[in-house]
Amino acid sequence: MNELSGLFLNIYDGDTVVLEKGKTYHVRQDDSFEFTGYYCSNTAKKHENPNGLRRTAIYLKDKKNVTINGNGATLTVHGKMTPLLFDGCENITVRNLTVDYACPTMAEFTVVSNNEGEIVIKINSDCLFRVEGNEIIWQGENSAEGKPYWEDSHIGNRRHIKVYNPETQQCKDFSRDNLHFEKAEQIDAATVKAVLKNRKADLPAGSVVQTRNIVRDQTGSLFQRCKNLNFENLRIKFMHGLGMVSQFCENVTYRNCDFTPAEGRTIASTADFFQFSGCRGNITVENCKAYGAQDDYINVHGTHLQITKKNDEENSIDVRFMHAESWGFQAFEVGDELEFIKWNTLIPFGSTKVTAYSRLSDTDIRLWLDTPLPDLEIEKDVVENATWTPNLYVRNCDFGPTSGRGILCTTRGEVVIENNNFHNLWGPALLIEDDCNFWFESGYTKEIVFRNNTVTACEYAEMWQGAPSIRYSPKVMSENSKEFIHGKLTLTGNTFGKARNGEHLIWLEYLREAEISGNKFDAPYRINANCVGRITEENNITEQ
Repeated sequence: MNELSGLFLNIYDGDTVVLEKGKTYHVRQDDSFEFTGYYCSNTAKKHENPNGLRRTAIYLKDKKNVTINGNGATLTVHGKMTPLLFDGCENITVRNLTVDYACPTMAEFTVVSNNEGEIVIKINSDCLFRVEGNEIIWQGENSAEGKPYWEDSHIGNRRHIKVYNPETQQCKDFSRDNLHFEKAEQIDAATVKAVLKNRKADLPAGSVVQTRNIVRDQTGSLFQRCKNLNFENLRIKFMHGLGMVSQFCENVTYRNCDFTPAEGRTIASTADFFQFSGCRGNITVENCKAYGAQDDYINVHGTHLQITKKNDEENSIDVRFMHAESWGFQAFEVGDELEFIKWNTLIPFGSTKVTAYSRLSDTDIRLWLDTPLPDLEIEKDVVENATWTPNLYVRNCDFGPTSGRGILCTTRGEVVIENNNFHNLWGPALLIEDDCNFWFESGYTKEIVFRNNTVTACEYAEMWQGAPSIRYSPKVMSENSKEFIHGKLTLTGNTFGKARNGEHLIWLEYLREAEISGNKFDAPYRINANCVGRITEENNITEQ
């Protein structure tokens, strides 16, 4: 067992663990804690991690009133891990700790020159590789058995590639087909000379190529069925698979945390930074900094499970996880309130409570309910766990360059997003969806307050009509639906800059009410409204 894990073998309720000041603890995949049965929302498909395997450095289960003071120490991961894993804990504080990977699973290289498809690339010093034929093989460090923890061709069919422009701080998707080499030669420890098959591929000198395997077999950390988690002064330099995942947790706070890449890198996470799935209570993210994601910074949602069977005599329904990357985890407790949701309109049509449940398989659950069943469209309608829907407070944060969005939020709790800086985001600063046909992320919102934020050069992607920096787009499947899904948006006191296509766009769909007041724009703004009730516009200023 590694030195760090040994510190956590005999923790008791009320303990404070203080790491050695400034020390670097090296934690290797093959001498970490290893557990199965930890299924995680929005991560691996069943064949990618069939047993819910988690390798972790710091493991707490059913602990209360524990403080982990990193004391400026660094936890350096070797291999692929979920560094922190807390299960069923209460009143846990982690502070003053840095987490990094010795060899990040996201490889990066800089294009030194490109002469009509003859390129020279400089590979980051912390990325391990070898050249085989016309391919670069990315790999992890060697395990105790002498073999790399992981390896993958640079054009493997599971690789996702983006190109980052350091001058504009923006990313674009890049096809694997355009990174095929006619030949490749390693010049020195960090330099490769190659000839692109597509000589016209858009890969200019100075650009940074970010490439990763898309399998989310581990996460930045996982917290399950915990209450009152506090993270203070964390420095997280890299996360594999997904970021910090809180799943069915109550009251989670991140304060004064730095989630930015280590020096010389452009990526700190291969996917979302903060994922909150089926939580409740208060989620608070304050005075934090986050740069360099290949997905979204904050995602708050529940999970729609599809109704596959009903039994009126037993008053029971069978429900199923539908998305391939969300399955296996405990989604219900006795006493939880459910809402029935119409599959094509996303409108609730009844509520009930769970009196008992039984796990039928990794994807299917039987629920016994305390009221008679309404009329249901089997294998279409869904349920949402209405008990586990949190409040969200995001304040005084700096969200920098990313190839994802800023904040995705689908919770009926109170939402206040204020005094933040969003800049150079691939997608909107604020995205509100809700769907039960694609990602199956629930649900509707009651009121979202987005105030006194600065939004600059956001939604630079070319994939969305008009490039909205604020977007409400629930996935309604009925062309005739005119019912409101979301409640109210209060958009006030914000400053919007560097509009793409010469205008700022606010895209609103299936929203009952919007108040847009006291905002400043550096270009004209336009509201695109579809099935929206009252829109109030007051004291907005356009300064050109």
